[in-house]
Amino acid sequence: MTIYTRTGDAGTTALFSGQRVSKTHSRVETYGTLDELNAGLSLCICAVHCEELKPFLESVQQQLFWFSAELASESETPSPTQRYISSEEIAALEQRIDQAMAQVDDVHRFILPGRCEAAARLHLARTVTRRAERRLVQLAEQVNVRQVLLRYINRLSDCLYALARLEDHLAHQQQIINAVAARYRSAARSTPEPETMTLTFHELHQLTRAAMERASELGVPVVISVVDASGTGMLHWRMPDALLVSSELAPKKAWTAVAMKTATHQLSPVVQPGGPLYGLDAQMAGKVVTFGGGFPLWRDSNIIGGLGISGGTVEQDMDIAQAALAAINMGNNQ
Repeated sequence: MTIYTRTGDAGTTALFSGQRVSKTHSRVETYGTLDELNAGLSLCICAVHCEELKPFLESVQQQLFWFSAELASESETPSPTQRYISSEEIAALEQRIDQAMAQVDDVHRFILPGRCEAAARLHLARTVTRRAERRLVQLAEQVNVRQVLLRYINRLSDCLYALARLEDHLAHQQQIINAVAARYRSAARSTPEPETMTLTFHELHQLTRAAMERASELGVPVVISVVDASGTGMLHWRMPDALLVSSELAPKKAWTAVAMKTATHQLSPVVQPGGPLYGLDAQMAGKVVTFGGGFPLWRDSNIIGGLGISGGTVEQDMDIAQAALAAINMGNNQ
């Protein structure tokens, strides 16, 4: 089956109505720019590191097909059987913008468009979106265009900016992790130390990453704290928007798990009136925590550290901690 028809050789193309217009017609310029944007979004999907953005960007691509189909028709109102852009799609863009911007720092100046490939591609898609918006405004000066289309294209450019900022933020975090890992490996080669009775850097990284991924799934920003067998801090990581009090509670949970050699949620019954350790939490001036979220870390029947998670409900903190433990094959130490 051939893909060429020769009908456009004279520089014209057909709208859905069958009317032939110049390929420089405002309608064609507008939906042609949307087509360019759609191809650019495919490059973005191939480059982004945040996996949840891929199905979202694919949904935007589908919406651009609806958008283009509407512009290729001379009808001012989409038919009942036609998919079209509505306020629902705009609300989804705004929600995604809010989620992305909540994870990055505020800036009050112009920024270079992308420190990583994914962000650079998203910024490029943003500029194509702006061009499509200019084409749409120009078309709206000639024919009636639904206001919701103007709102959607404007919000889409904002959304792509927010996603580019998020990808830059994630790439910067990964650069820090890589730099720390490189320094650790360099130090380990020059002064090798036995690692059997402590967490390795790789384990710390896996544990933290698993905790953050599970926290993100639950929609709960948390503080992650790890101490060694002596209760000395090894890692302290606060996710954006985590409660400030969690920065105090997470290390205490980790320390308690080591000091008592048990998970913190198992201490609650024994410190109640009549329990064998009644009053322990008061005697320790608040250093001992007796609600869930703290777990000891064991290896070969030896305690090698403690993990503390704080930021959600007790059940959520325990869920996130258990996901982190499972990532380093310590999931049974609960």
